[in-house]
Amino acid sequence: MINNNIIHLRNSLAECKLSLWGGNLLSYRPLTEKHDVFWLGDLNKFDNNQAIRGGIPVCWPRFAEEKLNNNLPRHGFARLSNWTLNNIFVDEKKIEITLSLQPDTKFNINLSAMLAIKITDKLKYSLETINLGNENFSFSEALHAYFNISSLDNVFLKGLTHHNYKNSLDGNVYTLENDLQIKGEFDSIFLNHVSPISIIDKGFNRVIFMEKQGSQTTVVWNPAKDLAEMSPEQYKTFVCVEPSNVGEYCVCLKPHEKHKISATIKVQSLK
Repeated sequence: MINNNIIHLRNSLAECKLSLWGGNLLSYRPLTEKHDVFWLGDLNKFDNNQAIRGGIPVCWPRFAEEKLNNNLPRHGFARLSNWTLNNIFVDEKKIEITLSLQPDTKFNINLSAMLAIKITDKLKYSLETINLGNENFSFSEALHAYFNISSLDNVFLKGLTHHNYKNSLDGNVYTLENDLQIKGEFDSIFLNHVSPISIIDKGFNRVIFMEKQGSQTTVVWNPAKDLAEMSPEQYKTFVCVEPSNVGEYCVCLKPHEKHKISATIKVQSLK
């Protein structure tokens, strides 16, 4: 079912919602789970004008306010564009969706993007970029996933220990010594990080596992305050963990080359 640019799908294993505005997977819930895997701001306007806060916004082909491609909007234009729906397939054991994006001519960029979403007993979400031009093109990207959690107080992240990370708040590089529990504002890029991550949530009694492919950095973020799209204290109920290629780990594509970044996400009960 498609309603106001939002696709609602369900089978015997899971249900999901996808916005064609931004190519944003708004919701994914295995039917064995009480709580959605993804968080969504309560005060989003869904006006097909502003970026949607929550789900998995696509940051492409620029991340944040990097100097690379600084003629483009913050976080790029993918999350501010209508994507084309190419295909939907649903049976009792599988949901598949593909979307594509051709940049508006005003951006003068010879790239195309393809989103592929596959849901079985897990979710696989991938973004493929193709250089359609005759010159090399460099870009940064992130799958800006907002994970739904019971509370920051109940959650810690495994899989980042002993990795270096650049703190975007002060510009310095540190090494994470222990499992990560976020206390206060946190905005960091884990460098040369390719390993899986687990979000351990004692409140929801579950673990969210994420493996990533084609990604050399992982961004972790929580603003420690409510932003415009959030109801009071809603910031306490998400953590962003983002497969990405940003900063010095940006992607450079030769003419007609392709690059794919993807995340595979699965939820299990906390034993």
